[in-house]
Amino acid sequence: MTTPQQHSGSWLIGGAGRSGKTTLANVLAANSRSVAGFPLEGVFHVYLQRRFPFFRHQRRRLMHEYLTRPRYMDAARTRVEYPLDYFDADAESLVGELPETIDNPIALFGWLLDRYAASMDRQSWAVFDLLPELRYTTYRHLIPGVRLAVMRRDPEEAIAEGLFWRSYPDPPVDRERRFKSMLFQWFLSTAVTRSLSTRFGDDAISFSFNKLLAADENEQHRLAKTFDMDHAAIRDAFAFEPQFGFEKDKGFRGPDGVWRNLLTDRELEHIAAAMRGQALYRDVRILLAMAPHMPTMARSTGDFIMYPGTNATRRVNALRQRAKDAVAGIRAAVGAEAGR
Repeated sequence: MTTPQQHSGSWLIGGAGRSGKTTLANVLAANSRSVAGFPLEGVFHVYLQRRFPFFRHQRRRLMHEYLTRPRYMDAARTRVEYPLDYFDADAESLVGELPETIDNPIALFGWLLDRYAASMDRQSWAVFDLLPELRYTTYRHLIPGVRLAVMRRDPEEAIAEGLFWRSYPDPPVDRERRFKSMLFQWFLSTAVTRSLSTRFGDDAISFSFNKLLAADENEQHRLAKTFDMDHAAIRDAFAFEPQFGFEKDKGFRGPDGVWRNLLTDRELEHIAAAMRGQALYRDVRILLAMAPHMPTMARSTGDFIMYPGTNATRRVNALRQRAKDAVAGIRAAVGAEAGR
């Protein structure tokens, strides 16, 4: 497989759900002198799992699909934005400029984000995605020079927001299972990030969302130095009270500003153990032992255990998508050959 030009200085933003990834991307877009934060989810993970035979003949189709793929901006899925809204050229002209060396979807998206950064007069880009830390070693190969910044949030807050953000103030109908899934995701991100930091040093770093909100000067300095921002800009950008902020004597501050005890004592016990590095769920302990060496396998196994029906449906849909992509590739290749 060939690779595109170096993307030195570009970033993937990771972390468990509801941990401040979108906030960091927006802060970079507004304040970094050299890094252009992209305001929409990259969804790299979706395309990494698909297969595109005769890729060179599918690049036009893939470019159009990616740029017009909707990104839902709120819990009710009523506000939609599209990547194409953030580019200064249409999809067809962008396809015409693609270097011949790009032969996989992730490299294609990296090239697109290079264009976005250039349009913002920045040298590199940063995009958030679903747990990119689990696939970071693969992304490093497909986008040479890409680095990883993981946002950490106190697990009480991240898990409470993940549980309630669509149903607040009522809990979700599958509360117990969803709590376990959110706790596992937080555990998994933490364990894998620690392993990557040991392996890759400053190429895989993390920042505390809570420390930034608390105006911790050391954390602000680290963020400013890493992403070429003024210290004061970071202080101002994180001077807000997040939804589902937690205080032991008050509970959680909901979107309506009301403080409520959203998590049960048992759930808080699980979280307290997690912060000590202990998993009270036996199956989670087994999965976490696998995580540093096989992170994607740990995630997929956890999904199968916790959501077997949903997981089976996703697998069937993935097979259908692969068949569709294969047919599209064959048709495009045959059409190109016939047109010669």
